[in-house]
Amino acid sequence: MKRILIVSAALLVFASCKDAAKTSGEAGEVKTASTEAATLNIDKALSVVKWEGAKMAESVHSGTVDISEGSFSVKNGKLEAGTFTIDLTTIKNSDIADTAMRAKLLGHLKSADFFMTDSFPTARFDVTAVAPGSVADSATITGNLTIKGITNGVTFPAKLSVSDSTVDASARITINRNEWGIIWGGTKTEKSIKDYLKNNLIKDEITFDVNLKGTK
Repeated sequence: MKRILIVSAALLVFASCKDAAKTSGEAGEVKTASTEAATLNIDKALSVVKWEGAKMAESVHSGTVDISEGSFSVKNGKLEAGTFTIDLTTIKNSDIADTAMRAKLLGHLKSADFFMTDSFPTARFDVTAVAPGSVADSATITGNLTIKGITNGVTFPAKLSVSDSTVDASARITINRNEWGIIWGGTKTEKSIKDYLKNNLIKDEITFDVNLKGTK
């Protein structure tokens, strides 16, 4: 029985990894804009970052987190540089109806068990490369993602529409939280292997659905 449970957990991990962003492990050189490029600030009211995460034995938890600042640099309808910062202290949950349970989850996420927002209140992404996609309004974005003071390079596909006055960018970015020091797990104090798996086997993947709009 234990072997079946371990195999099942491994299959869940493999299935959740297939859409993960490619992580280089090393930060790249951040792109800088030319002097002729126009700066478009990210409209925080029209932009949103959604998050998803789950335990192995539970449905997905989800919510949003606020963007605190960000901008794009564009020239001749092409993206030259970009950056945005999210305020992890504003993390919200959208799937738990019970107020006490929702507060418990958010407190857990903000604690040292996960994002440690007292010491690291923000996360940041800086573009290092932009490659055109195979279809219109698509691109492959590479950049430095910094969480908890740890920076890794990530690459992911994105939808990207650029003009000299607007930028619309969206991407689904799945990362392995362990690579940013977001490591949590309990000890086997539960009476059964079933309870241990339910309470301690949290998926390694965190997914961010990022939708940004930049305007002059």
